[in-house]
Amino acid sequence: MAMLSKLRYFCLLDDGGRRHALADIAVALLKSDYPAVTQFLYRNSEGERMMLPWHAVKGIDWRHAQINVSSFDSAQSVTEDALRREVLLGRDVIDALVLDLHNRRVTRANDLWLEEENGKLLLKAADTSSLAILRRLSRGLFGSGPSRAPYDWKYIEFLRGDPHAVSAGYHMRIKRLPPGEIAGLCSSLPYLHAAELLTLLPDAVAADTLAVMMPDRQVQVFGELEDDQTVRRLARMRANDAVNLLRRLTVESTESFLKRLPKARSEKLVDLLRYPEATVGGIMSNDMVTLALDQTIREALLRLRKRLKQTDFTHFLYVVESEASRLLRGTTSLQDLVVADDERQLHEIMNIYVTTLDPLKPADAGAYRVLDSHLAAMPVIGREKQLLGIVTVDAAVMQVAPQSWTVQAPKIFS
Repeated sequence: MAMLSKLRYFCLLDDGGRRHALADIAVALLKSDYPAVTQFLYRNSEGERMMLPWHAVKGIDWRHAQINVSSFDSAQSVTEDALRREVLLGRDVIDALVLDLHNRRVTRANDLWLEEENGKLLLKAADTSSLAILRRLSRGLFGSGPSRAPYDWKYIEFLRGDPHAVSAGYHMRIKRLPPGEIAGLCSSLPYLHAAELLTLLPDAVAADTLAVMMPDRQVQVFGELEDDQTVRRLARMRANDAVNLLRRLTVESTESFLKRLPKARSEKLVDLLRYPEATVGGIMSNDMVTLALDQTIREALLRLRKRLKQTDFTHFLYVVESEASRLLRGTTSLQDLVVADDERQLHEIMNIYVTTLDPLKPADAGAYRVLDSHLAAMPVIGREKQLLGIVTVDAAVMQVAPQSWTVQAPKIFS
């Protein structure tokens, strides 16, 4: 096992006796659990930066602190742009914040462990101990004993603190964690690192992670994303979550995002933004499934199959006079719809006794009505009895519970 703190002071020596000091080491982080060293960076006698590929290496002489190479003929000069596309252990990884996904811990890479294996030099672990700092300060003279804090690289994601540097070199394992846990890790990071972490995620996971972040952190992170990323995240977020985020932005930013979103999505968000935050309309969602009164169970199931691909609330299904009028006539549950005979009409199985909410009533009052009803959601209707949206039990809890608790509360129905 070799430490980067020691290896970085090695020199490159070829068969002809030419010698160059090692400047940095490039690795391919995306290739495997334990990334292999791909190239060595050094400066030639003219001061030009050069990259020597790993295949030129004959062996590493640990005793004499040198890397023996056949020749420097295969080395190529490297530009600043090309260097930015590489992942360098000394420049990018050492001292970077790292996420230990196995233990769900944020820490710092004070040193890196490398190991020769099957003709390759592999990055095996990150050392986060204070012993590693001593080892680096003394250039390996002290602190060379075994560390009690090695983190297996297989479970590590490193962060550079630059949301725009995500084009190369990440494991992308962070996307396997639940959004709530990712948001928890983000709260332990500086906001630029948190924004970088969010860029590693697929759009759907990133949208769910944004939705459960603390409000202040949510705005900080959102402001650091690329424009196309922000639009994609907003398009994927549930309508009420997207509106909650937009309300924290400037009017100019909100208008800009609404113009760039798909028309149907933008119209949904505008419908919610019409209502003040402190009203029932301000906490409702309009991501729900409506079914026309004259549909058969078979027709309703076909429609539902398409809607299940979206983020709609489907615990209850809302039966309306027609899709155009949206006059609420009743509700049915997903279970009742699935078990009913295909040829029956919706009006035969729906519940016509529906408790509803007024969109302009106080949000707290509406939230308590939902909680007292023990329902997963309650519909919100306008003056003409048209269905405007629903207030889910999740939204009700978020409205009346203390802020410190609502961040931890799981979202089940929204």
